[in-house]
Amino acid sequence: MSHSRALSPKNIEGCRAATAAIAHRGPDAAGEWHDSHAFMGHRRLTIIDLSAAANQPFHDESGRYVLSYNGEIYNYLELRRELEQAGVRFRTESDTEVLLAAWIQWGEAALTRFDGMFAIAIHDRKTKQHILIRDALGQKPLYYHAGQDGVVYASELRSLLALPGFNWRLDKAAFARYLMNSYYGWDETPVQGIKKLLPGCLLRIEAGQATRERYWESLPGDGVMDIAEGEAVAEFERLFDTSCEIAMRSDVPYGVFLSGGIDSSLVLNACHKSNQAVRSFSVAMGEADFDESDKARLMVGALGASEHNIFTMDQAAVTQAVDDVFANSDEPHGDPGFVNTLFLARACKPHVTVALAGDGGDEMFAGYAPFQGLAPVPWLRAMPSPLMHLFKHMTAAMPQPDSYMSLAFKMKCYLQGFPAKDSLRYSLWLASLELSQLARICPGLPREFFSPHGEPDSILAPVAEMMRPVEGRSQQQMLLYYYQKLFLPEFVCMHTDRAAMQAAMEVRSPFLSVPLIEFANRLPDRMKARGKGLKWLPKRVAAKNNFPEAIYRQKKRGFTFPVARWLKGPLKDRMDDLLAPETLPEQLVDPARIIESRDNHLGGRQNNYRLLYSLMAFQAWRRRYPEVEIS
Repeated sequence: MSHSRALSPKNIEGCRAATAAIAHRGPDAAGEWHDSHAFMGHRRLTIIDLSAAANQPFHDESGRYVLSYNGEIYNYLELRRELEQAGVRFRTESDTEVLLAAWIQWGEAALTRFDGMFAIAIHDRKTKQHILIRDALGQKPLYYHAGQDGVVYASELRSLLALPGFNWRLDKAAFARYLMNSYYGWDETPVQGIKKLLPGCLLRIEAGQATRERYWESLPGDGVMDIAEGEAVAEFERLFDTSCEIAMRSDVPYGVFLSGGIDSSLVLNACHKSNQAVRSFSVAMGEADFDESDKARLMVGALGASEHNIFTMDQAAVTQAVDDVFANSDEPHGDPGFVNTLFLARACKPHVTVALAGDGGDEMFAGYAPFQGLAPVPWLRAMPSPLMHLFKHMTAAMPQPDSYMSLAFKMKCYLQGFPAKDSLRYSLWLASLELSQLARICPGLPREFFSPHGEPDSILAPVAEMMRPVEGRSQQQMLLYYYQKLFLPEFVCMHTDRAAMQAAMEVRSPFLSVPLIEFANRLPDRMKARGKGLKWLPKRVAAKNNFPEAIYRQKKRGFTFPVARWLKGPLKDRMDDLLAPETLPEQLVDPARIIESRDNHLGGRQNNYRLLYSLMAFQAWRRRYPEVEIS
């Protein structure tokens, strides 16, 4: 929670308040440790070893090391056996003790041996060194602020905002990127001076200095294997079955979140091999173009699974979940899937405390629609500018229905990526609106900030920096890298973690096993996407395991609700309240442009749901945290 030059009684009380702010993440136990320079607070959700002996902060037998961490090390039993053979004795049955023993035995080399999800803080009382660590794919969050008096850190932004004595200010450039992406990506947050520790990195705090280091990396296209298709299918099954088996380790009830898509179906299938009584849970939506419950039932029937629970998400449930997301979010997030995940987690909590989900399959095996758009890139890249402008104008004039991923919506997003260099195009494809439109909405930033070329201090500068390691690789490899490094941790994993933790649940993602990620990134491109055919390898595995064709031949659907449609109906009052012109911060946005976007959406002339919903989430956050000043 805090590592500083000196802790006063007032500092300690502030740290306790900050720990209490995340009580929802760990309602089962609370603990703290501090000395004259460091404070570590912890809230526990009991999953492995339910005894008080496993509570945190956890100390090794010598008392030299103190550990506070959030997450699970799934392969802790294998590591424990290896450590016991080396003479280590254990006092508990917890993965917490194994984590600390592995760190003491192997040092930082232990980090690449952990298969799990985690945000870790380790304090060495002898050297006074403090280490913060985030898991390889960023499944668990870790925020920090490094100032002149030391470093403060927490699992959620709300804890840092609860600390007294800080004058927090909004980051205007990060806000513009938020409106573009619908989430805060890379290491950015809404607040100046507060950063996210990047996935696969550690922060070493020593002698008042904080240094970020990368301890793990996997790039699509590194060391591509010469592997036959049959071998690839067999190796995927071996790795995936193992990942699901160890992710089921729990001393509390567990189940599977089953959306009806191929990824969660593969999870249920692998879990069912180990435990035929495994339970599954799904959401049913009233709108046919957003409902996958029929596919979930089909998969359960094909497996002969014993118990399947379906929770119906009607308008009242959605609007309540939207209110809950807006009321409880410590960081604005414009993904409507957050709402569905929170609803499902709360519905499941009376039945299970741990759930396995299909997050990561699309990012590892090329499952998103933009992968289908890679083939025509050379032709569009060479298109004369006037002709491209005409195409964009014609697309903008097309009717924009509220259905999920309509043709007009996909064409508009696709053309946004031209002209731009290959490594920056993907960010523009996924942007909520064109940069020229965003520049008009955010008049407080200079026009050159909205350049599509990735210059330093421009809106795409973080993406340009992030993409350097894969410059010049295949289009597919670069797009996979973009999804894995930016979209996966702060769009997908972020809302899964926050929604689950709001319900005091833990959601585990077997696709994000480190061995499986490293295997996927070494596969030839043809084993992921082939033309318009996406996720080739998972689909082959599904067919080999006799899944119904409707499961592995279906089109990709997001786990979301019809927000574009509902902003015109059940959510209109909330939109009108949150986006009332007099409440919009003129230092950040032009209220007239926002009202124009709202009116065009309500009139059916444009589908502006991403901009409007993201701004609604931001406005709700501002009401919750008015102490963050806008300068």
